[in-house]
Amino acid sequence: MKQDAFDIFKQTVEKRGLIPVGTKVLAAVSGGADSVCMLLMLKRLLPEGALAAAHFNHRLRGAESNRDEAFARELCAREGIRFYCGTAPVGVLAAFENLGVEECARKYRYRFLNAAAAQGGYDVIAVAHNSGDNAETILMHILRGGALDGLCGISYRRDNIIRPLLDVSRPQIESYLKAAGASYIEDSTNTDETLLRNRVRRTILPFLSEQLGHDAAPVLLRQAELARAERDYLEAEAAAFIEKAVRTEEGRLILDTEKFAGLPAAVARRVVRNVIAGVKDIDGNMPYGGRKDIEQAAVERVIDLIAKGRKGSRAVCGRGVTVRLSHSGAVFRVETPVRDQATDRTAAHHGKGYTVRTLSDAEFVERCGSNSFKAEKTAVFFDKTKYLSIINRYGNIAPVLRQVRPGDRIRPFGMRGEKTVQKLLIDRKIPQEQRAELDVLALGSEVLWIPGVCSGELTRIDDGTLEAIELRIDTDGRLS
Repeated sequence: MKQDAFDIFKQTVEKRGLIPVGTKVLAAVSGGADSVCMLLMLKRLLPEGALAAAHFNHRLRGAESNRDEAFARELCAREGIRFYCGTAPVGVLAAFENLGVEECARKYRYRFLNAAAAQGGYDVIAVAHNSGDNAETILMHILRGGALDGLCGISYRRDNIIRPLLDVSRPQIESYLKAAGASYIEDSTNTDETLLRNRVRRTILPFLSEQLGHDAAPVLLRQAELARAERDYLEAEAAAFIEKAVRTEEGRLILDTEKFAGLPAAVARRVVRNVIAGVKDIDGNMPYGGRKDIEQAAVERVIDLIAKGRKGSRAVCGRGVTVRLSHSGAVFRVETPVRDQATDRTAAHHGKGYTVRTLSDAEFVERCGSNSFKAEKTAVFFDKTKYLSIINRYGNIAPVLRQVRPGDRIRPFGMRGEKTVQKLLIDRKIPQEQRAELDVLALGSEVLWIPGVCSGELTRIDDGTLEAIELRIDTDGRLS
């Protein structure tokens, strides 16, 4: 007797411990079959109030992207599920940040999902990968020459991300939706075979199954189960070694090379990979926090560096991470901070300066959870995308901190219309002698912030904010 898709889903949740009692879940919903099925199953499984949905519009497919957003919004309204929506011009941001479109889309999508989860107090974020996705991922890693981790496929859980649909196949998902009378939408890019994953799904896997005389996907999934057990053992060995042989000193990670010399090769590679992944820049961000993008060649360069033992020699791992051999060990650090040059800089006018920094992911999520973005007398928080959009209109020139001028206008926080700064100050009953001492942060006559009075609506942080910046005045009148 075939198992019902919901029974498989429920068994996965229970067996893998994905949703303990009392857990609040935020479901990522694109509007496709997989995410709609997952949302309906989660609604059936969870008590009322424990589920919300989130949709991210990447603005990559024009009207189709807007159609997806509208569908997801209407679905949640119909099902009585709280809905969060975020958006960003991913194509523009990818070019601006020199990232691939797919990488940039993932970055901003997960930034939004984490912020929404923090805001609503949701413990985990559920994403709708199915068993077919997993088989495709494993085969792609094999074709690319992936090591043991590649054979493990997609994880059921990583940090606060869960994948409860990972044991359910696409045909089972479609059957479940048909029985439930539920509709979904198709992404037109799913048929584009210039993309490797689509070729694997539509051509390579079916060809393998035909040649083998049986479905190749279950074989790949069984292989992944075996590979995960071996990976978990090696991870535990690597973690135990790092605990006793790697120390933190002034933001750097220092590996004891004498202890490292006796490690088996499989554990040594994993240790180096994990240490590279753990290096932080001065803002607390980990350039390789995801670890999957660390090239094997970089790992081998570090191992070769340690084996040769030349003090002062150096290996480059990418993304600013370097390793230098010293008398104290192998020193891992971010040599050049990973910064957005359009925002992380200083500016000055008539001796008054300010600094702008991008909040780390950890700080952004923490502030979203506590809603602590209120402007101070000498500091303000802006939505980074909105801020960049404004300064790009002015030729990427930084705003200046100056005194109020006639004609200055601002759209105050929470208001729809503009006001002249002078009228705003009068309305706020600020004495005339104090007005003369006030500064504004402005581009031309467009004021973004009046320190100590109010910030502007155009750069406000809201539910759709994916990244925030802090602008802080140098109170000593000097550049920081």
